[in-house]
Amino acid sequence: MPELTDALDLIIEAASKAAEVKPTGVAPAALKEGAGNRAAPLEELGSYEGDQINPDIIFAGEGQRLNTHRAMSPKYAVRLAEVATGYKRVVSGRASLRQWFTESMNSADFPVLLGDTLDRLVLTAYARYSPTYRRFMRRRLVRDFRSVGSVRRHGGSRLSEVRPGTDYKQDSLSESSLTYAVKKYGKKYKLNWEMIINDDTDAFASLPEEMANDAIQTEMYQHSSLYVANATLFQAARGAGMNNKLTAALSIAAIETGFNTIVAFTGDGGNPLNNAPVYLVVPPVLRIKAFRELGVLNLAGTAGTVTLAGTTNVLAGELTIVVDPMIPILDPTNGNTSWYLFSDPTLLHAVEYAFLGGYEEPQVFIQAPNAIRAGSGEQNPMDGNYEDDTIGYKVRHVTGGAHTNATGGWKGCLWSDGTS
Repeated sequence: MPELTDALDLIIEAASKAAEVKPTGVAPAALKEGAGNRAAPLEELGSYEGDQINPDIIFAGEGQRLNTHRAMSPKYAVRLAEVATGYKRVVSGRASLRQWFTESMNSADFPVLLGDTLDRLVLTAYARYSPTYRRFMRRRLVRDFRSVGSVRRHGGSRLSEVRPGTDYKQDSLSESSLTYAVKKYGKKYKLNWEMIINDDTDAFASLPEEMANDAIQTEMYQHSSLYVANATLFQAARGAGMNNKLTAALSIAAIETGFNTIVAFTGDGGNPLNNAPVYLVVPPVLRIKAFRELGVLNLAGTAGTVTLAGTTNVLAGELTIVVDPMIPILDPTNGNTSWYLFSDPTLLHAVEYAFLGGYEEPQVFIQAPNAIRAGSGEQNPMDGNYEDDTIGYKVRHVTGGAHTNATGGWKGCLWSDGTS
């Protein structure tokens, strides 16, 4: 597991430097980008509003949050480096999981240090991912779980000439708005005594990657669901020249039609938007076709007999191809034939996603102990749960979003289901 051991080396190196110099924070380092699709999304834990907007209610019973341990004293840094080194020896097969736990569990700070190491590994793994939805959606941070909104004011006219001695004319304004709230998602993970006794190193080593992957899969699923096959955002009956739903299969001609449809959309009062799509979003099975259609030279022929048509493709370089693996999952009917166009979200965003400020990354928790050793009166999370001897960890992620059809975001996107 080279990526895991590399991440542990970074933790050890950072902690060792902190121990030598002064207390400091250790930020998770981003490794190379990657993407995984093997884990299920996290379960939604709840949404809150009104009088429930209270941290004591929202985070009640969460256990001990681990990733609050960012500022390190030299003493803490030394112990963190030791635990991370032990973790590395176990996952690399140079030490027994059972022996390491047996030797370490009598140390009062071991549960926190192990949890802190695990949390840093989760954040490092999380940083490796670069979900494609982030490229064509607008990102936002919110302060709490209350519903947040976006308002767009409609004016619709150019400035009027103001002749000498005359008053300025008052523009007539209207507004459109949308609201949504972030939600809390999470999942529990159990480390049991049987796993420790049986020295199940692989299951132990895969835990950080599993947590990070579950969190990123949740993001991808929830945020892509805001646009995929959305009948509100994409409509074929908005009126003459205002439809952003097509049925044409992916081709140069179809992409050109979609491109020209979006650039023809006007703003308030018929003013030009100066807006053009920059992203072509496709499912995995259309990736090669998309690259072929947007090549520098046009191609002709059928499958197996593709040849150069000899003419320059004017769309080459105009669009960036983005592959969203969630399209066929969220749209089992037309997901493998659908394609989408999106404008630059910094200019006109069709979809907006949000994170709770201060909680933009997954948070890892260890289960508060509920067992006390007879004769000692001490509680230690590594002793396990009283009922079943399990050591509980949990990951929590807070996110949300909405499409922006209500405020005109539909003018920055187009969908073709590829059925004709």
